[in-house]
Amino acid sequence: MQRRALLAGLAVAPLVGRAQASTVPNEIRMIVPFSAGGATDLLARRLQPVMEPRGVKLVVENAVGGGSMVGMSKLAAARPDGRTLGLGSQGLIAQIAYGEIPLRLDQFTPLARVAIDPLVLLTGANSRFRTLEDAIAAMRAPGGGPSVGAAGPVGTLGNLRALALAQEVRGEITYIGYPGASRVATELVGGHLDLGVAKPNDVFGQIRSGQIRVLAVLDDVGIKQLPEVPTVASRGIDVHRFGRMTAMTYAAAPAGLDPALREALTAILRDAILSPDYQAKADSDGYIADALSGVALESAIAETFAAAQAAQARSRG
Repeated sequence: MQRRALLAGLAVAPLVGRAQASTVPNEIRMIVPFSAGGATDLLARRLQPVMEPRGVKLVVENAVGGGSMVGMSKLAAARPDGRTLGLGSQGLIAQIAYGEIPLRLDQFTPLARVAIDPLVLLTGANSRFRTLEDAIAAMRAPGGGPSVGAAGPVGTLGNLRALALAQEVRGEITYIGYPGASRVATELVGGHLDLGVAKPNDVFGQIRSGQIRVLAVLDDVGIKQLPEVPTVASRGIDVHRFGRMTAMTYAAAPAGLDPALREALTAILRDAILSPDYQAKADSDGYIADALSGVALESAIAETFAAAQAAQARSRG
């Protein structure tokens, strides 16, 4: 399904009525569980100017540590009065599924999806790999396979996509986990890493400058901003062998939110996310902002949680 189809499947962004808007606080603290300047932080800061005309001052607070545990623990402990929200991600879902952090999904109320980031397979501009087929050939060659880096340790989404690709083509890789996508980009540009897996949003600057080459989209759907880049699905490769884990970021509130307030917050967030200004930012940086909400968002989170558990069980087996 292309980006246009995703958005077409949604109703026109609901106008936030005066009665609804009056229940939403005038100032909301948005906890970002990652450092300032990263991809998740930028998503929050891009929400600020589109929330303001809708009567909400969004104050971004970075609470870093534990792969989002510190920030999301603060959100879970906040009062469910709509004054404190946070940005959850597939990384948080996976950590909970793996039992790595003392948090549960039922401690949060999902509101609206802010972004989907299809992962891409990358290499440096001076790399010997010119195409996806070159990378696959290296994975099949004897000797342990090429080095592949992504943000996060074994078991995180970048690792699972890289491993699934190697297994699907009956090859091997040497995985290297980094603290962030910026380090992956630096290693690729410097020629110290063969291949990388990242969100386009994290490395679009290096892609545009020609320092990094994109070999493939590691998903079923292509990226509008990279029309010349093939998907692995177009080559008959299924990278969802562990189950479908969606690389996404979504706004959430603490559990126990009043249903009427949840509806009002969701409506105003959807209106902001689907606004022309926010969609223009999504277009420029290569992510999909579909504002998925309600039961559909809860299902996407549950699907990602189940896939993470299945991947962990398979790795142990």
